[in-house]
Amino acid sequence: MKRWLSIAAFAALAGCALGSRDAVRTDIEEQSGKVDTSAQENDARISLGQIENALAGYVKTEKSVPSDLDALVPKYLADLPPVDVPVCGSRKEGSQNYPSSVLRDGQVDGTRIKGTGLWGYVHNDERVVVFIDCLKPASSGTPWYRVRGIY
Repeated sequence: MKRWLSIAAFAALAGCALGSRDAVRTDIEEQSGKVDTSAQENDARISLGQIENALAGYVKTEKSVPSDLDALVPKYLADLPPVDVPVCGSRKEGSQNYPSSVLRDGQVDGTRIKGTGLWGYVHNDERVVVFIDCLKPASSGTPWYRVRGIY
């Protein structure tokens, strides 16, 4: 009993309250959710990087820009990966092509995209861009359509 009192006294002195199991469970679930979201966001960036790399290979080899992302499969990319970004909706497969007018100063203009949650694809004479077609921000605060891949 003496040991229990000393732990409670220490917690009180440290400004802590001994929480209920529900509070601890909620905290663990919240931390677990953050880890899951971080892992999904990292996977999305890796997939985006793989598509960007495949696009670069296509342009270098074919000396042209593909009309859509499906042209990368299977020679440059085994398959177009699904987009799995929680804030952009459930796991989705496919891509959304956009006209070159979506590009403004070499960047995707967020006011001109639909936010489908799919892979977005747009190109003009100077630039080829693949992006996650989502207007919501990543955990970094950057809108998903501005996030670049990791490869």
